[in-house]
Amino acid sequence: MFRGNWLGENMENKKLECQRFKTGYLDESGDTGKDGSKCLVLTYLCTDEGKKIAKILEGAKGALRRTKRGERWLNRHGGEIKFAGFPEENIRQKTIEELAKLKFPVRFIAIYKDGGEIPANEKETILYNLLVESLVKKECMPHKITADKDYFMNKKVAYLVVKNYEESVYSEKEKKFSCEILLIEEGGKDKLNNSNLVISIKHENSKNVAELQAADMISGAIFQEMENGDKTYTDLIKKYNEIVGAIKKIRK
Repeated sequence: MFRGNWLGENMENKKLECQRFKTGYLDESGDTGKDGSKCLVLTYLCTDEGKKIAKILEGAKGALRRTKRGERWLNRHGGEIKFAGFPEENIRQKTIEELAKLKFPVRFIAIYKDGGEIPANEKETILYNLLVESLVKKECMPHKITADKDYFMNKKVAYLVVKNYEESVYSEKEKKFSCEILLIEEGGKDKLNNSNLVISIKHENSKNVAELQAADMISGAIFQEMENGDKTYTDLIKKYNEIVGAIKKIRK
């Protein structure tokens, strides 16, 4: 649970109001274990451009099938587009660039292990951080979130809710609010009562969701910079789109 409490004087109190037409997508790159990668990158996209994303990925698949190596790789992954192991570098870069041109919001958190393990529930923190930013800016607020099936350890998580929301505005640059943010499991609909905002969460196989495959490509691009200092892919994204993120270290 996240509980915020920002107080201000001479403020005008407001209720939670925002437009919510897009879907949020969650993916990750790296791992949580003590060994393996140096960091874990949690990535969030918010978009309603599913048809355009699917068209870009189909174009990538068509290009890959024109090479023997690409066709073998696609067959091995059941036709799914993934950043890791992508067999043709020029096609990978072109795909990332085409996705960046859609200019959907990209947010991430990179968590460095520093020789330790990352608690499984740490993955949930990106939801709190992203939602707080969305509440402040009234942007990237989805009507639902689709997560890769391996993202949450608890597959029963079904809702993200905001309760006891209060906003105070002194000026456009000075907005303050207080609220509680909770994750609710399926079967807990009674806990949704008296909520200011309810966002449903779905757990999906990325093979069946083009937007999750796009999230994997963008997450892999960010991971390359965070893990290896390689900005090849993030520079491609930044030509057309903004990447907003935060870097954390686990608490020992």
